[in-house]
Amino acid sequence: MFVVEIKAELSPFRLSLNAREPVELMIEIENNSSKEQMISYDIILGNHLAFDKAGRSNAQTKRFDSLQPGERMRDYFEVYPKISVQKGEQVIYIAVMEHFNKDYKYILSKKTKELSLRVD
Repeated sequence: MFVVEIKAELSPFRLSLNAREPVELMIEIENNSSKEQMISYDIILGNHLAFDKAGRSNAQTKRFDSLQPGERMRDYFEVYPKISVQKGEQVIYIAVMEHFNKDYKYILSKKTKELSLRVD
């Protein structure tokens, strides 16, 4: 059973090619269990999006050795268009894993979420 809740939001909901301004991706994870959890998450952007202006990085991984019961963590990322981006929908994948045995290679459970970013 997955005891960690994940929220993800984009602000604004659309990426304007004319403005070439990034959108902000907010990730929030909350431990709804009664015990401490070891958590990691991966964010994978589509081939036409990046976490930097130069377009070199389209994946992020974060690890949390200890997320206490009821504790929330929130991270913000800027998402930029790559030169090759076309108008339409771009998908952002988020995967949150609960680990055990005090080792990130052991996955107890995994939850995924997809966000759709409209490019105009």
